Amino acid sequence: MKNVILATVVASMGSAIATADITNGSFSNGAEGWTQFGGSEGPYDVGFFGGNAAVVAYGTFSGTPNYSGFTQDVGVAGDYAEGDLIAFGGEMYIENGKSPFAGNNANIQLNFWYGDAGTDYGFSVIAGTVNASSLTDTVYIYSLDYVLDAGAASATRISFDFTYVQTDIPGDGTDSGAVWGTNFYGSIVPAPGAIALLGVAGLAGRRRRG
Repeated sequence: MKNVILATVVASMGSAIATADITNGSFSNGAEGWTQFGGSEGPYDVGFFGGNAAVVAYGTFSGTPNYSGFTQDVGVAGDYAEGDLIAFGGEMYIENGKSPFAGNNANIQLNFWYGDAGTDYGFSVIAGTVNASSLTDTVYIYSLDYVLDAGAASATRISFDFTYVQTDIPGDGTDSGAVWGTNFYGSIVPAPGAIALLGVAGLAGRRRRG
């Protein structure tokens, strides 16, 4: 029987208004909106996640560290500010016999990029990780709310990534591991002060129109 594990969830701000979101997180429109990289495939129709399509990422035997998966931008400079919150997460699954080899792992994460072109890697914030010790035939559900400090808010762009990280290459005949993922989401939520200002501006606009 398929198991379901719910990761720690940080309480979200349900009353806030999202200003940006990733698209097609359940791959209902194929790979629309996503950029594929490294050893990854899909989306495929699978039964692991209640019937939703999913993608799979795995090791490629082409060096370490090596990365594979799917990515898309949550936002670019101007879409977010210090104090804003990014709510993000998703689901992962490992088939029996496909556990990540040795130190290999898969993550649901935000990546922060800098520089004029937004290609200089800064740091990552991880909502959840599966590795060689994770149970197989189990759906892992991860969710995290991350508040942007000044350094994070100065990023040129912020991407959402489902990433298989290959740190170890197995010998011949040994599987490097593979992880499925789907039901991804990522939303930028304005800081409470910004929401209050938006409310005041809206009220003032209504008064002028009245």
